[in-house]
Amino acid sequence: MRRTRIIFPIIIFSIVLFFASVVSAQKTYTAKGSIESSGDGLWDYYKGKTKTTVKRNAPMFEKIDENTYLLDYTKIKGVELYLSAEFKDNKLVMLQITTPFPEYKSCGKDTKDLSRSFAEIGYSLMGLQFEKKQCSQQKGSGTPYLCSAEDSACVYRLCPGKTWALACSQVK
Repeated sequence: MRRTRIIFPIIIFSIVLFFASVVSAQKTYTAKGSIESSGDGLWDYYKGKTKTTVKRNAPMFEKIDENTYLLDYTKIKGVELYLSAEFKDNKLVMLQITTPFPEYKSCGKDTKDLSRSFAEIGYSLMGLQFEKKQCSQQKGSGTPYLCSAEDSACVYRLCPGKTWALACSQVK
């Protein structure tokens, strides 16, 4: 009887410690499909997925408007990053990374260079690489810059305004 009084609390204490360590370990890893855990690339992770699959796998799934949803938000070294997705006919058609852009008076070389450096980070997060010949400056508001490969295309503005965004979609 005396042994049971000693062994039983030790077993209970051991079980509690085990579950506490399991729960603690789960909280330290960021979810796949999040900005901070982009792995092989957010684009490959989400492309071709249905709205239901994205909702199940994304760190968050908050409706922004009719077909657009916020999938993740994080702050890295004080910089806010947003990941959003747009759906059409229940399929993902666009994945976008958005961040505030520093204020500028006129869109000159420095502004365009900064926008290009943002794009390099965006491509890295998306897991995409484009050769220089696959990219071109387009005519239009904000000076759009388009890069396209066999199955995907991404666009951003060289003169973005208050926010900078990189939007990627599939090429058909």
